Amino acid sequence: MVYRVITRPEHVKVVFGDSDKHSKAASNNSGYLMSKLLGSCLGLISGKEWKAVRSGIKRPFEQQSMSDHVYLIQNHITRYFQETLNDSLLRTGLLDPAEGLKMLPFWIVADILYGELDEEMVSDLKAIVPLRESLFTQIINGGLTRFSLSRFLPTAANKRMAAFQARWRAFNDTAYERAKESGRLTKPVVRMYEEARKGLVTFEQVLQTLDECLFANLDVTTGAMSWNVIFLAANKHYQDALMKELAPHSTIEGRHQYILNNSTLLASCVSESARLRPAAAFSVPQSAPTTRVVDGYVIPAGTDIIIDAYSLNVRSDFWGPDADTYRPERFIEKSSIGQRYHYWRFGFGPRQCLGKFLADVVIRSIIIYLIENYELSITDSLEEWKRRPEVWISHPQMQVSCLPKHSQTIKGGR
Repeated sequence: MVYRVITRPEHVKVVFGDSDKHSKAASNNSGYLMSKLLGSCLGLISGKEWKAVRSGIKRPFEQQSMSDHVYLIQNHITRYFQETLNDSLLRTGLLDPAEGLKMLPFWIVADILYGELDEEMVSDLKAIVPLRESLFTQIINGGLTRFSLSRFLPTAANKRMAAFQARWRAFNDTAYERAKESGRLTKPVVRMYEEARKGLVTFEQVLQTLDECLFANLDVTTGAMSWNVIFLAANKHYQDALMKELAPHSTIEGRHQYILNNSTLLASCVSESARLRPAAAFSVPQSAPTTRVVDGYVIPAGTDIIIDAYSLNVRSDFWGPDADTYRPERFIEKSSIGQRYHYWRFGFGPRQCLGKFLADVVIRSIIIYLIENYELSITDSLEEWKRRPEVWISHPQMQVSCLPKHSQTIKGGR
C-alpha cells in the first residue's frame, strides 16, 4: 500500500479544503475482518451514504447540544469515581489513567446514544466488551483475517465475529424498543433504526456506526483523556493555575459555561496534550475527488493521502523553539484561525470527527473533577513515559500518584 504523506500546513490547505467530498479508504485499508466490523460505519464511508448516515446521529454531537450534556457528564463522572475508583485510590494512591478511566467515557456515550440503561442492559453491554476488544486486537495484528478468502474458513476470528454481530444486534434491538417505550424518540438509536426501516440507510450502517461511537472512538477518547492526566501530574503548577481559573465559576451555570468555553486555560491544556500526544501518528487514509498539485508535485485523483500528525503538531516552526514542551498558554497566544492548518486533531475542512465537541466537554469535566478532589503527581521519570503497545491509539502505560485532597467529602464537580 502506497500513501502520499502530507507534512506541511500549506499542503493541508490545498488537499483538505473539500474534505467532505473525499473518499475514505475502504475499511481503512485494514482488510476483510475490519470490513465486517466497521467497514460501513460513518467514519469510513463517503459521499451520499455518509450524509445519509450522519443525518440520523449528528444532533446530540453538535456544538449546540453540548450544554444539554454537561450535567449528565458530571453525574457520570461523580458516580464512576465513587462506585469504581475511590476505594482503589484511597487504598493505593495510584491511578493508571488509561486503564482506570477507560470505561467512563464509554458509559457517557452509551447514555447519549440510548438513554439511561437499566441493570440488564448494563450487564449485556459489559459482556459484549471483551468480545469486541478481542476482534479489534485481531484486526490490528493482521494475518489471515485481512484476506477475503478467510471468510470461508472456520477460524476463531470468524466465530467471534458472528457471535459479536448477533449479540450487538440483539442489544440494539432491545435498546431501540425500550427507548421507544419510554418516549426517548430523539435518541440516535431510535432515529437511526427508523431511517433504516424506511430504507434511507442500512442496518449494517446503523449497527456499525453505533459500534464506532461506543467502542472505536472509546480508544481515541481514552488516549486523549489519559495523556491529559499525565501532563498535569508532571506539571503540577498547572493544577494550581486551573483551580485559580475555576474559582470564580462557583454556580452550576457558571461552571457549565466555563467547561464549554474554548478560550480558557482548561481548554488550552486539553489542546496542548493532544498536540504533543496525537491520537495516532497518521490520519485515516482518504482520497480527493480531483487532482491536487502540491509544490509542483501532482497527486492524481483517487490517490490515498495521510497526514503526518507529528510533523504538523510538533516539528513545525509554527510552534516555536519550545515545540516539544508542554506549555498550554501557546493556544491562548495563537488564534484558532491561525492554528487551522498547523494542528491535527479532529481532521481538516468540512468533514471532521463527529465527536469532537463531546470529547472536549468530557475531558474538561474529568480534569475539573480530578484537580478539585485529588493531588496529581508523577511517579516515574519523564524518560520512562511509555505507551501501551497493544493499543492502536496512543495510550500511556504508567501510573500517577493520585491523593485525595479531602479526607471525607468528594466534590461532585457540578
